[in-house]
Amino acid sequence: MKQIKRILAFFTAILLLLPLTGCLVPKDNAANEPAPSDAGVTGAPESSEAAAFDRNAIAIELGDIQITAEELENTFSQYVSYFAYGYGVDEESLNQFMRMTEEWLIEFYMPEWKAKQLGVSLSAEQEAQCSAEAQAEVDEERDALLYYYGDPDGSVEDVSQLSEEQRTAALNEINEELAAMFGEGYTFDDYLAMRLKDAVSTKRIDALSTLLEEQFSSDAPADQTAIDEWYETTLAKQKESFTEDPATYLDYQNGVALVDDPICLYAPKEAARIEVILILSDDSDLDTLDETRSAVAELEAEYGALALRGENEDRQAEIVTEYAALRETLETLEKQRTAGVKETADKAYADLLGGMTFADAMELYNAHDDEGGGRFEQVVFLDGNEPEYPAYAEIASKLTVGAYSEPTPVGDDYCIVRLAEILPEGVIDRASIENEIDAFVSEKLRTETWQAQHDAWLEEAKNAAVYHREAYDMLIRMYLG
Repeated sequence: MKQIKRILAFFTAILLLLPLTGCLVPKDNAANEPAPSDAGVTGAPESSEAAAFDRNAIAIELGDIQITAEELENTFSQYVSYFAYGYGVDEESLNQFMRMTEEWLIEFYMPEWKAKQLGVSLSAEQEAQCSAEAQAEVDEERDALLYYYGDPDGSVEDVSQLSEEQRTAALNEINEELAAMFGEGYTFDDYLAMRLKDAVSTKRIDALSTLLEEQFSSDAPADQTAIDEWYETTLAKQKESFTEDPATYLDYQNGVALVDDPICLYAPKEAARIEVILILSDDSDLDTLDETRSAVAELEAEYGALALRGENEDRQAEIVTEYAALRETLETLEKQRTAGVKETADKAYADLLGGMTFADAMELYNAHDDEGGGRFEQVVFLDGNEPEYPAYAEIASKLTVGAYSEPTPVGDDYCIVRLAEILPEGVIDRASIENEIDAFVSEKLRTETWQAQHDAWLEEAKNAAVYHREAYDMLIRMYLG
C-alpha cells in the first residue's frame, strides 16, 4: 500500500471534502501559516526529527510480511485527520490512534499471514479475477479524476465526451498536484500503477479471507435447541421493546432498524402491509419554486408592515405591482410542477381496472431504485397513530384486504394505495415463519462461529507480530511539536 493512503486521502479530499486533510498537521508548520493541501497526510516543512524519519524502514513484521514506516505513517495520519477533526490532539489520544493504526494493519494483513500458515492459496482463475477487478476499479478512478479535472463545470455527461484539449488540461493539472506532493517527475501514470498494485493486494487479501471463511466455518444448520433458545429470548425482547415504543415495530418491519435480529415475532397492535403506486410531481425546478415562494412571502410581510404603520404609500404601490408579477410566475411554476400528475395517476388506475396487476403497475409507474425496482411496500398502523405514512395509512384504513383506492392527491403528488394484508396483534404464528427463523439462526451462528475464529487468529497475529516502534514512535512527537 506504500504511499496509497496519502494520495487517496488527498484525492478524496479534493473530490469530496477539500478542507478535511488540512485539519490537523504535525507541528512542524509555522502556527500562522496556512496548511498545505496535503497537510495531515504528509508533513510540510520538516523538523530535524521529521527529516530523520525513514519511511522505508520496516515498522511491523508479520511472518514474511513487512509493513513499512511510511505505510504506518499514512494510516496513522488518516486516523488523526478523521477522528480528531475540529478538536485538538494530546499525547493520550495520539497514542490511542497509534494503537488503532497497529491493530488495523495487523487485521488487514492477517488473512494473508494465516493463509500462508495453513497452505490456503488462490487458484490461477481467482488471481486473474482479482487483477481484473482491481484494474476495473483503477480505470474507474482514473476516469473519475480526468472527468473532475477536465470538466469541473459539468458541461459534459461523462469522461468519454471530454475533448482532447480538456483531457490534456486535466492531465497537466493532476500531474502538477502529484509533483507538488511527491516531487518533480511523479506523474499520474505513476499514481495509477501504485494504485493498481494496492488494489490487487487488497482484492487478493479479501479473496483469501473469503477462502478461509469458507474452509473454517460450518454450513451445518443450527440444532433445534439453539433455534428455540433464540426464539424465546428474541420474542421476550421484542414484546418489551414494541410495547414500550410501537414505532420500533414499524422500523423492524420496514427494514430501517439497525438490529441483530430483524425477524418480527410479535406485533404490538393491529398493523397492515400496504402497496403504493406513487406518481411524483416534477421537482426539476423546485429550487426556483421555493425561491419564488419565499419572495412572495417576503413581499406580503413587507406590505403588511407598511400598511399597518400607514407608511410609504409609494413603496406599497410598488409591492402590489411586484407581487402581481411574482404570483403569476408562482402559479405558472406550480402548474408546471403538477402538470400531468393527475392524468398519469388516472392512466395507472385505468390499467388496474383493465386487469394489470398491482405489482406490475408499481413497477411501471413508480420511480425505480437500485434494490427494489418500482416496488413501494410499507407496514403501517391503521388506528390513526401512524408516525411515518399517515396519509397512506388513512387511505388504507378505508379499504378491505386486496382492494385499492382511487387516485388520491397527497401534497403535489398522487397515489393509489392497496391494502395487501392485515397483521394481527400478538405473537406471530411461528409455523408461518419457521423456515425463515431456521435459516436466520443457522446463518447467525455460522457468522458468530467464524467471527470467533477470526478474532482468535487476530490475537495470534498481534502476538506473533514484531513491532519496530523505534522506526515510527517519533510520529507522535512530530504531532505534539
